[in-house]
Amino acid sequence: MTRQQILSSIEISPLLQGCGIDPALMLVHHYRGGQIVSDRPAGITSVGLVVEGIVDVYSVALDGRDVQLNALEAGDCFGICNLLALAEMETVLRCRTDTTLIFIPKQALVSVMEHDPAFALRYAALCNRKIQFLIRRIEMLTIQSCRGKVIGYLLSQQNSEGRVIPDCSREDLARRLDVSRAALFRELAFLQSQGLLVLADREIVIVDQAGLEHILYQPSGSK
Repeated sequence: MTRQQILSSIEISPLLQGCGIDPALMLVHHYRGGQIVSDRPAGITSVGLVVEGIVDVYSVALDGRDVQLNALEAGDCFGICNLLALAEMETVLRCRTDTTLIFIPKQALVSVMEHDPAFALRYAALCNRKIQFLIRRIEMLTIQSCRGKVIGYLLSQQNSEGRVIPDCSREDLARRLDVSRAALFRELAFLQSQGLLVLADREIVIVDQAGLEHILYQPSGSK
């Protein structure tokens, strides 16, 4: 990528736009779908910016299972939450598609933060959003029943029109919810049979939110 292309790519990031960091300090890497990404290219601890493609973020449990936490697309960054901490984040980054990333040394971002209050506030706001997101993910993962996990996902991901448009396949969604593919399809079919939602090819339409909430929060629980 040319210097101008790097600068243009930085501007798609709500956090990094206008940061003023010299592109000469940045590294551009291209990955194939399925490759694992490190946030230490050339041994330098860095923040990564997704320019093209999708990067899935996983947490690996003690039993070896990986649980998908997030999916990063163009304009999203990773390596942000421990920008000011020495501890490494115990997550795995895997490219879902062919992906282009720009890496910026963390020290360069810290230097900008020290002299640019507006950038520091944008960083703080981003961290707040990530904390809120992770709290919702923890709530989802602590729901024990398969049906509860599916309903919790639908209620948290619906737009203003009650439509849920997954950013992944049904198989990947099952993995994200930590349920089997068969169980996911079974629960979706059940909820549709109860008139609570309608299944389409690429989206799920919530028809009765109150009904879904009743199942999710009823004291006796659901299977």
